Amino acid sequence: LHRVDRRQRQMCIRDSAMIEHTDAQIGRILQKLEESDQADNTLIIFTSDHGLAMGRHGLMGKQNQYDHSIRAPFIVKGPNIPKGKTATGMFYLNSIFPTAAELAGLDIPKSVDAPSIVPLINGNQDVAYDNIYGAYRHFQRMVRSQDFKLIYYPMIKRTQLFDMKADPLEMHDLSSQPCLLYTSDAA
Repeated sequence: LHRVDRRQRQMCIRDSAMIEHTDAQIGRILQKLEESDQADNTLIIFTSDHGLAMGRHGLMGKQNQYDHSIRAPFIVKGPNIPKGKTATGMFYLNSIFPTAAELAGLDIPKSVDAPSIVPLINGNQDVAYDNIYGAYRHFQRMVRSQDFKLIYYPMIKRTQLFDMKADPLEMHDLSSQPCLLYTSDAA
């Protein structure tokens, strides 16, 4: 981690305290559901805004395209949801509505163009999209596949490239490599 000033450390502590508080409140809700015998009849979806850098890559906020800042938590609990399963599948948060509708046994309206991620939840699919795109205002652009992430900074004309399989923490920029050979199993 890079050096972080006192104010930034205090913000990290405050944010950690909010996470603990949120966790305690969710625990209270789950306990009440169990006590009311409604736990087996309730679908819970927990998500939030994307993350904060918290000192990673020398950054504190969320105005970057590194995974620690662009990924959002998405936790599902309820009937027919596999317990203890973790999936990294690539999807956007606009998939929440069609996913909730499908899990509740409702038809997804034809006007909804985001896919349900029930196939990810059930383990029938690894990703919802082959590529994910992101941006931060006019300062940054990003495209990410399961294998690679490309970040472009148009204001300074700088590019970063990361091998997400070999370097999931995005510490080794490959963009200056003279030649990067990528082969696919698809022929």
